Parts: sequence; structure tokens; C-alpha cells
Amino acid sequence: MRILLLFLLFLQCSTQKESPLSSACSWLWSQQAPDGGWHSNTHGILQGGLAYSPYILYTLMQVPDNMYHHPQDQKKRALEFIRRSIGENGRVGETGAEILEYPNYATSYALRVLVQENDPVDADRIHNMRRYLLYEQFTENRGISPDQLVYGAWGFGEKLTHGSFGHVDLSHTRRVLQALQESKTDSITYAQKARFFLRMVQKRPEETRPQPPLEEPHTVPYDGGFYSSPVVWGSNKAGINDDSVRYFPSYATATADGLLALLSAGVPPNDQRVLDALLWLKKHDDLSQPGGIPTNNPAQWNLVLRLYHLSSRADVYRALALPATEMMPALEVLQQFQQSDGSYSNPMGAGNKEDDPLLATVLAINVLHLLTTSKTH
Repeated sequence: MRILLLFLLFLQCSTQKESPLSSACSWLWSQQAPDGGWHSNTHGILQGGLAYSPYILYTLMQVPDNMYHHPQDQKKRALEFIRRSIGENGRVGETGAEILEYPNYATSYALRVLVQENDPVDADRIHNMRRYLLYEQFTENRGISPDQLVYGAWGFGEKLTHGSFGHVDLSHTRRVLQALQESKTDSITYAQKARFFLRMVQKRPEETRPQPPLEEPHTVPYDGGFYSSPVVWGSNKAGINDDSVRYFPSYATATADGLLALLSAGVPPNDQRVLDALLWLKKHDDLSQPGGIPTNNPAQWNLVLRLYHLSSRADVYRALALPATEMMPALEVLQQFQQSDGSYSNPMGAGNKEDDPLLATVLAINVLHLLTTSKTH
């Protein structure tokens, strides 16, 4: 009954002069700079627009014109901004020798944008970006062997010496895999090696490598969920389970990322690994905060990641064609963060940059698009 009432509320909002989705899209287009990009006024590392712009444009491009009529001249300027940001080696996100804007993340979304745009002029750019992302995978060509916990994954994209790795997590791995899959990358070995990494962070029973934080082999509980990183412990927002065996517990945002990474690495939707991850999400179905993260954690990640949580779940529902009406309670959560100008902001979200209206509004649009699609079918 509660979901039905929320659905009726959403229908009422959508029949008004401008729906929440249209308002958010309008606000986001209004924030485009004269150079065609989107530049953060909240976080200095994102002022260059190299990471935000492809992510924002990609999300806007998913909203069809029958839901929101996008300004084509502004879209062209955004595309040109992204094309100018691509280096000769296919790398995006490098503004200078010392300044990086999440290169693997930025390159992944730039690649997805150009693949969707499908303009022959971008053929060489797409080839170079694919080659760059394949090189960035932590495998033998980077001096990483299968016995290392990062094998098969991707990280931030910082410049590293051969055999070393920096920030490695599931979020970056998921984005790169999605970009490579959508660009129809010929090589299949990258997906096989990625699945090897995903086996570790899902804590699969057949995994024989020692699970961190302990360094010797030990059995940890398998529940189908994921954690974020076996090497960057602070990336795991659920902390460490300190029972008789210490391990990284599963939590909602990582599990959504992991499920999407599995699909993008060629794992079928009916595979037990995907079904187990989905079951974990179904068991932890509270949309107000990401499940699995203790509410008493000092960094308050349960409050920091509220919009990312909804957006990543929306991606899961879209990828598996699940009934979007199950996510209608997300509308009530989103309303807490909606501003009078149509934008969104999570004041507690600085740790994940959700306090930046640019990022928060993109995350909200991804959810609103799913709910609007449900309404129109």
C-alpha cells in the first residue's frame, strides 16, 4: 500500500508543469560552462571538469527526448569539450603533470559517451581509450601476478612504477568494465581476469587466496555481497568485522557495484554469483541508507553515501530489468535532498562529494529516470 501511495504521488508530481526529472535536467544544463564542460565549485580537484563532464553528459544522454528535450547546441559543446580532453594515448583526466581528475573514471565515461554518440569521427579516439583502459588493468603487463589481491582490477589511474599499485577499488573496476563492454572490446582475457578479482571481493567459497585483513588462509562468511577493496582498507565503508575471524563485511553500495561488474565482465544474469548478490540486496532493502554499514561508524558513511546508494541500486534494477515500482520509496528519500531550483545536494555527503549539487543531481537524475520509465510503461 505504501509503495502504491508513493507511486501515485510520483504520478501527481510528474503531471505538474515540470516533473522532478525535468527540473533536475534543466538545472544541470544551466550549470554548463561556456567551454562546454561542467566544473565543480565545491571540490577543487574537480574544477577542471574532466571527470564531471563525461559523467554528467552520459547520464543526461540516457534520458530520452520524450522525457526531457535536451538542448542540442549545448550537447554539441559538451561533446567537443570531452573530445578536447582526450590525450593522444586515450587518457582523460590529466590537466597537468601533477593534477589528475580520476583518469580511469573519466576515460570510462568519455568512452561510453562517444560509443553512444556513434559518430565515425571518434573511431580513433574510441580505439585509443579502449587500449588505455586495457593497459590500466592490474595484470602481468603491469608487473602484477595472480597471487596479488589486486590482480584483474582497476584503480584510480595514477602514474605508477612497474609492479606497483595505488588506489584499487570495486567502483573504478565496475566503471571500466562497463565502458569496455559497451565499446565491444574484442579481448576476452580482461574479463576473465576481472572475474578473478571479483571472486575475491565477493568472498566466494572457492577463493583460496587469504582474505584480508588477515594474511593467512581462513574461512570467512559468504553471503553473496561485496566489499570494495582488499588493499585499500579505508575504501570499505562497512569497516572490519572483529568477531573471532576478522574480515570485511558486505554492504549495499559495494554489492550493487559488484553485481554490475559481474554483468559487465560477461557473467550471465542467471549465474549464481549474480543471484547471490541480488539476494543480498533484496535482504537489505532499506532505501533510506545503504545496508551493511554500521550507523555508529565515525565517518558516518551511511549518511554520506545516500544518493550513491539509490543511484547504484537504480543501475541494478535497469541492468536486470527488475520492476522499478519496487524502488518507488526512493522518491521519498530523494525529496529530502531536493532544492528549490531543481538541484539536489546531500549536506552530509562531503566524503563522497554528494554535497556538490553537480554530482548529487546526476545521481538523482539516474534514479528519477528509472522511476519515470516505470511510469510510462
